[in-house]
Amino acid sequence: MDYFKNQLDQWADWQAAITSPTVFEALIQQIYRSENEPFKTPEAVADDFAAVFSVGSTQIAIFPPMSVTDQTRNRYQTEKFSLGRLARLQVTAPILLHAGFIFDQYQFYYVIYRPLIGLSLAEFINTAEPLAKSTVGRQIGTALKQLNTEVANFNQVDAAVLADQADWSDLGAAFATERQAYLLAHPVEMTHFVHGQLTGENIIVTAGKVGFQQFQTAVAAPAETELVPLLLQAFKGAPDCLAGLQETLKLPDLVTSLLIGLLWRADGPAQIRQLITTGQVTIATLTACLSQLVTTESED
Repeated sequence: MDYFKNQLDQWADWQAAITSPTVFEALIQQIYRSENEPFKTPEAVADDFAAVFSVGSTQIAIFPPMSVTDQTRNRYQTEKFSLGRLARLQVTAPILLHAGFIFDQYQFYYVIYRPLIGLSLAEFINTAEPLAKSTVGRQIGTALKQLNTEVANFNQVDAAVLADQADWSDLGAAFATERQAYLLAHPVEMTHFVHGQLTGENIIVTAGKVGFQQFQTAVAAPAETELVPLLLQAFKGAPDCLAGLQETLKLPDLVTSLLIGLLWRADGPAQIRQLITTGQVTIATLTACLSQLVTTESED
């Protein structure tokens, strides 16, 4: 029998369905039965790609059928690989319990895991004392030294190709050329494991340590790219976190590393436009902007 009853003809159909536990309840119950896991009434967890639900002390992420997106298998494999890798490295992350697929009205890939319990970094920053923030910054730096290490190809994403295909000309006719010249003069390794979306919501402060979650878009890329969401989104306005991070990472030139990270990200043009909203963008003006940002945060 089909446990999933809704018709999925396009991506919009999937987006409408993932907010409703009722739509997925019978399917989830069958999955949990097949995995010998205790079933509880599912509660929706916000996610922009998968259908994610809390089921008792566990969570399940159900990936959309390949008939509505060609990203499904890649994202499923990436999440599965990433959780396994972090467990081997003993980096705090959700504990993978099961991964597989179910043939129903559609073929659904899924992962079941035990989620992290704690505060998001965004919540933590709002209430923590400066010393606690610097401690968390050091913990994140320590974890990144384990996380951002060399890795063999684990998915079909080519970070270099995606970055080169980004609309760098949106920043000015000469910027794309200037970017290429700068990257040639500052070579980096493209084979480091990068989470890629370490925002304030994907870093969890647990009891005595920090952990990471949401690995669907992890990629092999320059380690410098990890700094972009971390410094520009997660740490923005939290100088103590930044000071603790730099105390651990000891980057010889934080501004240069952040600049390289921006230039090697597919969302680099959009990130830069948030920093420099008007006028011509050059490597010099971007460097000055990043330098001011890092210096201001360090002195606050």
